[in-house]
Amino acid sequence: MVSVAQLGAAERNEYDGAYGPVGRRFLLVVYGLVVLGIVFVFSSSFPLAGRPTPGYGDGDAYFFLKSQLKHAGYGLLGMVVVSLLPLKLIERLSRPAFLIGLIAMAAAAIWGREIGGAHRWLWGVQPSEFAKVAYVATVALYLARGPMNRKNLYTVVLPIVVATGLMIGLLIKQSDQGMAMLVVLLALALAFLGGARLRYLVPIALSLLAAGISFALTKPYIVMRIKAWLQPEEYIHQAGYHIYSMLIAIARGGLFGSGLGMSPDKWKTLPFPHTDSIYCVIAGELGLWGALGVLFLVVLLAALAFRIGRSSNSRLGLYLAAGIGVALTLQAFVNIAVATAVIPPTGLTLPFVSAGGSSLVSSMVAAGLVLAVARHNGRRGGNGSR
Repeated sequence: MVSVAQLGAAERNEYDGAYGPVGRRFLLVVYGLVVLGIVFVFSSSFPLAGRPTPGYGDGDAYFFLKSQLKHAGYGLLGMVVVSLLPLKLIERLSRPAFLIGLIAMAAAAIWGREIGGAHRWLWGVQPSEFAKVAYVATVALYLARGPMNRKNLYTVVLPIVVATGLMIGLLIKQSDQGMAMLVVLLALALAFLGGARLRYLVPIALSLLAAGISFALTKPYIVMRIKAWLQPEEYIHQAGYHIYSMLIAIARGGLFGSGLGMSPDKWKTLPFPHTDSIYCVIAGELGLWGALGVLFLVVLLAALAFRIGRSSNSRLGLYLAAGIGVALTLQAFVNIAVATAVIPPTGLTLPFVSAGGSSLVSSMVAAGLVLAVARHNGRRGGNGSR
C-alpha cells in the first residue's frame, strides 16, 4: 500500500477535491447505473403495473417508476451521508451495524412476510441487503488487523468465520439460498484478498460446494430448478419455460436491440421482468452492445473500487473499498449469469438497476463506503485508522 503522503506532487494531484478524480469516476458510474435502472424499471414494469393486479400497481403504470425514484432519493441521501463519515467512525460502527442486521434478519425469519417461499421481508424492508453491506465492513475491519494465517487465528480468522456462519445460517433459515450462495462466494473472495492461501481455500471451497449440493438435494423446489436448468426442454411447461423466455428475450434483441420500450417479452413471458430478468429486457431493447455496456459498467465499477482501495494508506480503507467492489460485482455477475442461463435461478437482483427499494438503497450506501475511502485518500498525508 502506498501512502498518499509518499506520492509525488503530480500523483498527489490525482486526489485533489472531495473524492479525487478516481472517486468522481466511481460516483459517475454509480449515477449511470442508477439512471439506467430508473429507465428500465419503468420500461420493464409498466405492462405489469398497468394491469389491475393487486400489489403490483393496481392499474398505475407508473407504480414501480415512482417507487424506484423515491428509493433512489433515499439511496442518494444515504450515500452522501456515509461518504462523509471518517474511517475511524466507520470502524466503530461496523460491528454494531452488523449485529443489528443479524437481529433484523432473525426477526424476518420468524415474523417476516413470506414471498416466493422465503421469509426475508420485515415491514417492507429486506434486512439481509443491509446486513450484507455491514458484513463486508465487519470483515474489512478484521482483515485490517492482519493477514488470514495461523498467527492471527483468534484475532482475524475465527471472528470472520463466526460472522460468515451467522450470516449464512440466518439466510438459510429465511430460505434465501441465493443470497446465502452470494455470501459464500463473497467470503471466499475476501479471504483470498486477506491473504488466505489457495491450498486452504480450494479444499474449503470444494467442501462448501459439496455441502451446498447435499443441502439442495433435500429441497424439492431447488432440485426442480436445477433439473429445469440442465434440461429446460423437458420442463418447458414448468420452470424450464422461464429459462427459455429469458434466452428468447435476449436473442430477440440481436446486435442493436428492438428499441427502448419495445421488447414484447416483458408483457407476458418474462419472469419478474423488473427485478430478476431486467437484464433480459435491457439486452432485448438495447441489443448485444447495450448488454455488453452494462457488463462494462459493472467491471469498471469494480476496477475503480479496487483502485481507490489500493490508494488508501489505511488497511481498513483497502479492504473496505475492495470488499464492496467484490460484493457489488459478484451479485451483478450472478444476476447476469441467471439471465443468460449460465447458472440456475437464484432470485438475486442486479445492483443499482433492478427494482427494489432495499436493494437500491443498500447498494448506494455501499457505494458511499467506497466514496468515504476516496475522501479519506483525498486528505493529503492523513493517517489511516489502521
